[in-house]
Amino acid sequence: MANSSSAARKAAYLFLTLCCGTLLTFAGIRAYDIYGPSKIVVGGNPYGLPAGSMVVRGDTPDMSAELLSVPVQVQTELRRAAELFRAGSYGTAYDIYDGIVVLYPDLLPALLGQVNTLFEMDSLTDAQQDRLLLLVDKIQGRFPGTGIAAYLESRKVYRSGNATAAQELARMASEKAPALYQTRLWYGKLLMDGGRAIQASNELKTVVSLSNGDEPRAYELLAEIYRRSGQLDSCAAIVEYALSQFPVNANLLLLQGYLNEYQGHFDAAEKIYQRILAFNPGFTAAREAVATLGEKSPPGSGSGVVLSPQDRAQVACDILEPLVEKYPENLPLKEALGRAYLKGRLFDRARMQFQDIQKVDPEYPEIQQRIQEANVTRPAPVAKGDGLTANLNRAIDSLRESMAPASTHDFTTMLGHYVVRYGATPKEFFKKYSIGNFRPVANNVWQESFYIAPYMHTYTVVFDSLSHFREVHVLVYDSSSTSNHLGVAPEIFTRFLKQNSRISGIGNSTGETDCGDGLVLDAAVWETQDNFEMLARVVGKPAEIRMVRFDKSALPPGLKLCDYTKYLNQY
Repeated sequence: MANSSSAARKAAYLFLTLCCGTLLTFAGIRAYDIYGPSKIVVGGNPYGLPAGSMVVRGDTPDMSAELLSVPVQVQTELRRAAELFRAGSYGTAYDIYDGIVVLYPDLLPALLGQVNTLFEMDSLTDAQQDRLLLLVDKIQGRFPGTGIAAYLESRKVYRSGNATAAQELARMASEKAPALYQTRLWYGKLLMDGGRAIQASNELKTVVSLSNGDEPRAYELLAEIYRRSGQLDSCAAIVEYALSQFPVNANLLLLQGYLNEYQGHFDAAEKIYQRILAFNPGFTAAREAVATLGEKSPPGSGSGVVLSPQDRAQVACDILEPLVEKYPENLPLKEALGRAYLKGRLFDRARMQFQDIQKVDPEYPEIQQRIQEANVTRPAPVAKGDGLTANLNRAIDSLRESMAPASTHDFTTMLGHYVVRYGATPKEFFKKYSIGNFRPVANNVWQESFYIAPYMHTYTVVFDSLSHFREVHVLVYDSSSTSNHLGVAPEIFTRFLKQNSRISGIGNSTGETDCGDGLVLDAAVWETQDNFEMLARVVGKPAEIRMVRFDKSALPPGLKLCDYTKYLNQY
């Protein structure tokens, strides 16, 4: 009995010990959660960390609290500057940040935004260089020995040419301020450039989560890591998702173009590169991509000699050419040779092969499509029977140009960019622009037309019922005989898209949108606080473009893209 009671007491003591231990452990966990290092719990963003993952804050400054301390208008301007920065418009972003810093010299989001913008700019004036050093010293003096100070020092050191020291400082910065995603983005880039792909991927996935998926550069770098390592399926998946969130991001579009080239889809790649240049004419990487179209090979293709798609096409041509010469009646062989010429971008030779097939067998499967593919980039020469039409068109153009009054429009006033404030009276408007160039077409509606070969311009100026300047409608028509575009964006749209981008800055592409009843609209939009512009073309009408410019306050709220069709077609 004594032994059994002793065993029972031991069991009770053990049970009490376990209960106390559990309570102490729970209390310790609660105390750590309350008094220990603060953490951020991230959500489940695609290509980020798993949902519920925790990131320690460290000495990351609370910039959200500072942001809430300024008026809503300032917060809006900060967001606009951040969007311009992400779009690569560093000069405009810098000016906005600079204006905010003048009003709020200690506002950290504006200070850090201006510093990051200066670090990203290719070349700085002496004044900007001095400004950068002044701002870096100011932030480092405010946060000495912290992660943000180490981050700024890393960027300074990198700018001086010491990449190794910059990477070590970036590592220290990420350890001290783990929740500052700008630091981890910078560290991830340096790791990628240093060939440490796995570590870089982890950093960039953390950036995706910390920024709540709102940082396109994290997707750019993550996709680039997969591209460099030859994991093209993973790269394509990231690019496809990221472009759904940031549809006009130049670096993501560039990667999409590369991926198309690797698959031999040269025309699709070229269309993407031209789209980038339409919105950002100075983007050097896109220009280089166009210049080397068909010559790129996928990274990670293995050791030894790597053939570009164009080289591989040439190998196929070398094999097929003697076979076609020996068996000229074999149409599938001729088609294979024509396709090889297409891949090598030898369009004239490809067209000859396909036309030979058509002469022998007009019903040969998809032969018309093959001929069109060969005509996309280099249209066939005008047939003799079309010479009279071409000559007549040229004569009409010359006559129209000689009879038309001299245009008073220079580059900055094209596409209806009248330098008159919205709300101006007709008297104010026609004091700036000669009323002799306009004719009244309706009450409070004036229209001018002029011709600059080969384009006919018609601009319509609309005043409201109180005779206040409100909107401009533009129609530009290509009178030449070469306006067909065979499936790619017509020259008229691309040309004026580039022109308006130089006047109004980089806009937002809508892509092709089906508005029903066979109407497909392709457009670009520019929008500011008081101005709204849309340049559009109707797919299937390659000879014309239309544009509207509005006082934004005059537009009804909640309009969708297709709702603007009535305004585009109004005049």
